[in-house]
This record gives sequence, structure tokens and C-alpha cells, in this order.
Amino acid sequence: MKTRDVKSAQTGTTLVVTLITAGVLGLVLGSYLSMTSQENLSVKRSQAWNAALPLAEAGIEEGCSHVSATNIYITDGWTFDTNAFSFNKTRVLGDGYYSVNINGWAGGVISITSTGFEPWAGSNYISRTVQITARTPTPYFPSGLIANTINFGGTFHADSFDSRTNLYSTNGQYDPKKATDHALIASPSLVGFALGGTADVAGYVTSQGGLVTSSGSTSVGDFSWVKSKTKGIQPGHFTNNFAVIFPPVMAPYGAGTAGVKSLAAGTTGGTTYDYMLGGGFYYSSNLAATAYGGTMFVARDSVLVVTGAVSLSQITFNPTNGARLSLFFGNPTVTFAASLVNATTGQFWVYALPSCTFMKITGGNFMGVIYAPGMDLEAEGGASIQGAILARSFQCTGNFDFHSDDAAGATDAKPFAILSWAEL
Repeated sequence: MKTRDVKSAQTGTTLVVTLITAGVLGLVLGSYLSMTSQENLSVKRSQAWNAALPLAEAGIEEGCSHVSATNIYITDGWTFDTNAFSFNKTRVLGDGYYSVNINGWAGGVISITSTGFEPWAGSNYISRTVQITARTPTPYFPSGLIANTINFGGTFHADSFDSRTNLYSTNGQYDPKKATDHALIASPSLVGFALGGTADVAGYVTSQGGLVTSSGSTSVGDFSWVKSKTKGIQPGHFTNNFAVIFPPVMAPYGAGTAGVKSLAAGTTGGTTYDYMLGGGFYYSSNLAATAYGGTMFVARDSVLVVTGAVSLSQITFNPTNGARLSLFFGNPTVTFAASLVNATTGQFWVYALPSCTFMKITGGNFMGVIYAPGMDLEAEGGASIQGAILARSFQCTGNFDFHSDDAAGATDAKPFAILSWAEL
């Protein structure tokens, strides 16, 4: 008779059940630990995500503070990227850091982009980016004629007007019947300068530390002094404390910068122009579309960077909206002979990049502001300038008139202002 080993069977069943139970418990525990780990990482990521935004905003704040405090952006640890045309800075704060860059130029509309980085898993960082556009203050724009070296040859006359009001201008244009005696001829040089020949300045002369001397039939003073042909400088019309720093011009962008347009021809009002500027940012390797000088129409506020040769016969500004043009020259030598149609001083601003070291103005009336601290400027006889000039040196030959626009210096009052804010 055979007997069954019941005890062994029960023991085997118990072992199987125990193993299954242990497996289930292990699986549950593993899942729980995995879930806990993922939840922990999720919490860390969420915390890093929240912390990255204040870092980005801290970069925006530093950028705003920087452009509000100085016109020379490449200071205080900021560097310039020649490829991206931006001023950059990185700062570590705690476990994270931010990287911020400024695109644009002092006196114009800039963009400040800041990215905050916060660690969340070992060497992994999470980032958030904020970008603003802002209008920068413009305290360096010249008011008058300013140059380190000044040489007046032939017959030179200077007076002033104010394009903002018809009391001292006619529709924004210089009117000799409404002229004022506020012209400023200034040099930041320590050695001063000399006025000779036939020169009369209805206004003031100043230098940083040297003397301004006069010879020949030179006359400097108010209208009554100048019109009476009194020689010399009227008392109270000379000072020697003109200590002003003018930063160099930096290119606001390059050919490959996002959003920058290429020039093209266009037609408006039945007239075809070689270059049509419809507003925004433009770049061109040259302005030599035609052999005898191209024509340009400025329909809306535009910025144009030109690195090569320039041949322009006429620039026409939209008469209906006061469109402005900021024109950056980069060619080593520029001859400007274009006539300006529908223009006033505030609508046309010329900047000379460091590579542009000489410019000649020939014939006609130039209306605008020239900001070129590293450029030698020469005006030929028969030319006149309405507006303001800042150059390394200024020389005129033949008969030359300078009409200083009081409105040019008024840009000093334009405050810093944030125009837009967005998280990218």
C-alpha cells in the first residue's frame, strides 16, 4: 500500500506562495521607490524651473542698469562678440548663473536677452529666457560743432536755429530771418584751437583746457557783436571747461543677424527709387547701384548699415510721417553729395563706424546729425550743414555755413524706457 507525503506537498506550496508574495512585494516596493525617485526629480525640476526665471530677470536688470548708466557698453566686465554684434556678460548666482547680451547701439532701440540656468539633476541645467526691447538715453549726441582739431579756411559763418518751432525755423528748416545766436564751436582737446581768416560765429566757443584764439577778421559773440564786425571774442562767449567723453560707434548688427533685411528698389507716388526703406533694420555691402548715384526713399523709421562704397544722389523722406533714417557708414572713405528732400535735422542721423576714418561733404545743404568721433570730416566750399557735428577733426574750405540746430541737443532729455517684455 502506497502513502502520500502530504507534509512535503504543503511545504512546497507554501514556498511557492512565499516566493510569489515576495516578488509582488519587491515589485511594489521597486515601483514605489522608482515613483518616489521620479517624483523627487520632478520636484527638483519644478524648483529649478521656478528658480531659472528670477535668474533671467536678474540678467535683464543688470543689462538695463548698464545701458542706463553708460554709453560705452564694453566696460564693467562686458565683452563684445564681433560675430553676433552683441555685448555679453555672464554672472554666477548661487548654484545657477545667467548669460545676458545687448544688441544695438547707444542712443537707439536695443534688445536685451537674458537666459537663466539652474541645476536640477547633477550637471543638467534647466533654462528660461527673457527678452526686452528698450529705448536708450542719448546724452552724447552733439549740440553744435565739436571736434578735437578745428580748421576753418576761407569764409566761415555759424549761427543757430530750432527746428522744433516756427518761431526759430520755417517748417523745421533754417530761415536766416529767424536765426539765433546760440551756435557752439567746441573742442574736447586740451590744446584749444585757433580761429582765423574770415570767420564769424554767432554764439560761443569752448575747449577743455586750452585757449581759443582769434586772428584776422574773426568775430565771436552775439548778433550785435558779430554784425558790427567787431573783431575778437566777446567777453562771456568763451569757456575752457568742455570735458566730455564721446564713445566710439559700434555696429548694431551684421549681415546675418536675424530680422535684418536686404535693400531693394521700389516705387512710390509714381517714382522708382534704387533703394526703398519700408521700416526696420537693413544691411548692404555698398550703395553703388548706379554709376551716377542712387536714389533712396525712407518710408518709415529705418536703420541702415553700409560697409562699402557709397554713391547717393538723393535721399527722400516720407513727407507724411516724419520718417527717420539712422545711417551707419563703414567704408574707410565716404563722399556724401546727396540732396536731402523733405528732411529736417531730427530725421537724419549719420554714424561713422571705427573703420570709416574720412568723410567729405560736397555741395548742397546737409540736414542732420553727424556722430563720428573717430573720423576726419571735410566740407567743401559751397556746402552748408544744418544740425550738429561731432568728428575727430573738422576742416572747411571756401565759403561754408554752419547752422546749429538747438533741437539736436534736446535728445539729451530722452529717458531710458522699456518698450516690450517677453519670455521666449
